[in-house]
Amino acid sequence: MRGSTQGAIYLTQRNKTRNRLLSLISLLIVLTVPSVLLVYTALNFTNLEIERGGRGYITDEVWYVSSSRVILKKIFGLSVKQDPVNYGVNIVFQSSNYAQLTCQNIAPHYSIKTRCDYSKIPAVYVSGYVDEVWSFINEVNKTYPVVDVIPGWELPDSEGINNYINWEHPPLGKYLIALSMLMIGDYPFYWRIPIISFGVLACVLVYLILCRLTKSYIPSIVGALLFTIDNITRAIYSIAILDGFVATLTLISLYFALKGKYRSALLSAIIAGLFKASGLFTLIPIIIVLARRIARETSGGLGDFIYYTVYYGVLSIGLWVSLLTIVSLPVANYMGVSEWFKQSLLGSISWHLSIKCTGPNCATSSNPWDWFLGYHSFALYNYPDGTTLYAEGYYPLWFTSLILALISIPLMFIRRDYGKTLLYYLGIFAGYIGIWILGSRTQYSFYAIHLAPFIYINLIYLAHSYAEDQELGVYVLRSWYNSIEKIVNKIEQVLFL
Repeated sequence: MRGSTQGAIYLTQRNKTRNRLLSLISLLIVLTVPSVLLVYTALNFTNLEIERGGRGYITDEVWYVSSSRVILKKIFGLSVKQDPVNYGVNIVFQSSNYAQLTCQNIAPHYSIKTRCDYSKIPAVYVSGYVDEVWSFINEVNKTYPVVDVIPGWELPDSEGINNYINWEHPPLGKYLIALSMLMIGDYPFYWRIPIISFGVLACVLVYLILCRLTKSYIPSIVGALLFTIDNITRAIYSIAILDGFVATLTLISLYFALKGKYRSALLSAIIAGLFKASGLFTLIPIIIVLARRIARETSGGLGDFIYYTVYYGVLSIGLWVSLLTIVSLPVANYMGVSEWFKQSLLGSISWHLSIKCTGPNCATSSNPWDWFLGYHSFALYNYPDGTTLYAEGYYPLWFTSLILALISIPLMFIRRDYGKTLLYYLGIFAGYIGIWILGSRTQYSFYAIHLAPFIYINLIYLAHSYAEDQELGVYVLRSWYNSIEKIVNKIEQVLFL
């Protein structure tokens, strides 16, 4: 008897050790692969852009990075970290004539490099040894009317970019980018470190969520790696674009919701909205989950569900506005409170619900459902060989995931954790469709990174579940048949009353 007991204990301990080892190996895989892939992609972008004279920016990150630099200098009074041997400064003049005179008459007398090809902003970019650069700037100041001096990486050639703070989006993401410039340096790879970190975290969260749903390491690793190697994941998490931050915070919200920590899930969704307003779409599923849970506890039925949906909706938006006001205090102090309210709150709502650029020279816009079909994808980058990098997921898998999600809605009622996950997936998608209905007809395909992790979580979970339990398919078909039958019967009752 003692021998069999000891044998059982030994087997139990052996299984625990084996599971810990598998868990450790799995985590190492889902940490290492995205880290290597995203760092490599970000470095490759950096090198390509600098070699081609593209100044290091990739697509829309140009606006977020530039505004982060301006916020750091003009709002916080701080300068970015730079190498004193290759110190850069942007000098903005009253007119382009003064910029050209500076390049012709003063620059040749100094051991510095200059960029004098700005056409949309009267500026000169100068770089070199820090003391030499500032000696040059002092002489320029005495000779020509200088209106602005911004240390750091080269500003893009855009009118008014030296004062641009990207008011249409909340400031938290730009603060984070600015912090990387302050602490690490103002260099393309450095300002991408925060988004790379969020990308690695997103891959780990996809793995952890799938582990909870499937109770199996293999499908969880497969799902995390599929998400990692998807074209849109590699692209968006390698450049400083706000949507990647939003996607990761949404995953954090789901992770908390699956663990029953609904307040943390709600707070994560609100924080996502402090990076970009689209993060507030995450409130849709979590509020529904909360309202349904309370309505069931109180046995209040539909009335309580509607009441608590409205209650938590108003509470969440109120909390978001309060937190947005707090994190925006430096910006409001700089702009003026009334101007901040008009532009960053009212103007932001108008901007998000408006039709933006639609001319032949505008970026390609898309409808939310286009993202699942590979239509009208946003061009992120044109490679030297003539190929283009699009913000586009692997749409055969995306389309399959969406169809499976819609078909599998009945599973929400028998598998609670999957029900929450599916609610996040479809709820966020409904948010983008909602603003499209309200007027936002020029959305861009890089917004779809918000949905990308849920696409693969859903796809892998359903593939694993249907393969493991064939009865699930029968249950889903029977549920749809019964629902359709009830609807038909109701219609018949109305028509033949």
